[in-house]
Amino acid sequence: MKSPCSAARKSAAVAAFICSSDSRIDILERTLPAVQKFWPTCRYPMYVGLNSCSRALLVGAPVIAPPTEWRREFTQQLAKIESDYVIVMLDDFLIQAPVDQDRLAHLVESTVRLNLDYLRLVPLGRSLLARATGRHPLEIDPGLQRIRERHPFYSALQIAIWRKSHLLSMLDRPMSIWEFERQCVREASHCAIKDRPPIAYRHLVEKGRWLPYARSLLRGAGFPSELGDRPVWPVTRYGQLFVEQLSWVVLGYATR
Repeated sequence: MKSPCSAARKSAAVAAFICSSDSRIDILERTLPAVQKFWPTCRYPMYVGLNSCSRALLVGAPVIAPPTEWRREFTQQLAKIESDYVIVMLDDFLIQAPVDQDRLAHLVESTVRLNLDYLRLVPLGRSLLARATGRHPLEIDPGLQRIRERHPFYSALQIAIWRKSHLLSMLDRPMSIWEFERQCVREASHCAIKDRPPIAYRHLVEKGRWLPYARSLLRGAGFPSELGDRPVWPVTRYGQLFVEQLSWVVLGYATR
């Protein structure tokens, strides 16, 4: 019987990868139960990035990298996964409903067929301003829109299907995770779905702290709401989030 710390399983065209580390085990303990509940029969090999494998995981096989800064850990973990494409999720994504596996499989097939480097599995959305002026991203295939190079989150780390070699090349450049999401590689094909996300989820953590609604989201998904020792953003963050959301609804990104 193989050790759970062994290298990633034999080659697969597509794999699912949850990006994490030992310092964020407390987050995984609260989000992996939702993966188990709402995605119990994932059609793709699933892996979880860690720095060690001292405990069993509810789902997925660990891929290990020595502790260092996020970009190097991510690169070393990814390199151990033998697949051409990876469905990348961050560890603070709380899945909230059963995954639409047929829809996801269709999007994976479209990514491969269209030779895309990146397909974001969350719609770009349109502000009131964009709707009023009739502006919308170019649709390259039914339901798939090209992300404009000027889009400020051209490489957003929302749930997305990535060509692994492309993702590794982007991680090769020294930058913070915030700078990475704004990175635009010319001649790369970055697209997003127009509607019907196959995976419904919400973020629970921002800049190392639980978001103020993390407890209610966990309860809503049917899980305990206890958050451990990690700090929580104060309730005033609700107001900031509301203002940000209102600004987006009215104006969106100025470059859109």
